[in-house]
Amino acid sequence: MITIETNMNGVVASMTQKLNSVNLFDQMLRTIATNTLAAMKQRIHKDGKDSSDNAIGTYSDGYMAVRTGVFKTNDVYKSGKNKGKQKPVGVFTKGKDKGEPRPRYNRTADTKVIISLTRQMENDMTIIPTEKGYGIGYLNSDNADKVGYVEHTYMKDIFGLTEDEKQIAIDTATEFVKDKLNGKD
Repeated sequence: MITIETNMNGVVASMTQKLNSVNLFDQMLRTIATNTLAAMKQRIHKDGKDSSDNAIGTYSDGYMAVRTGVFKTNDVYKSGKNKGKQKPVGVFTKGKDKGEPRPRYNRTADTKVIISLTRQMENDMTIIPTEKGYGIGYLNSDNADKVGYVEHTYMKDIFGLTEDEKQIAIDTATEFVKDKLNGKD
């Protein structure tokens, strides 16, 4: 009989200790949140989809005028390739800013809701430390309030995770653990 001695128990104990490390666990949760954040930003603020991966909705004609700067009161091009078309932007025709130029948002005429006009809200979407790890949300309280307003307006869950985003979280955790077990930093 041949006896083989290994250090397998020590290796397993060392790996378990590494994986149970608070710092390593925190690093894994932050990596998961980072990867998920990128997917959520794309889905909500670029693709215009809710958490069930369906279109959030379509913008009204009035809001589209604000987004694109094309109002009924805008001047019309008198010559050139755009002859007869309305000029974008123009001026406020009533209210406290009457006569002042309207802001330019440089948005397209696409009517799909992407919950972004000035890009301030999408730029504020970030990873936020919580008691249990990390969450994805907004640092600016106005943007955090808009989440409830938007979900109420369109009557759907928009800021929850999609099935694909949940899978990204699982895949990220799996890859993270695999890399640590293989000694990758």
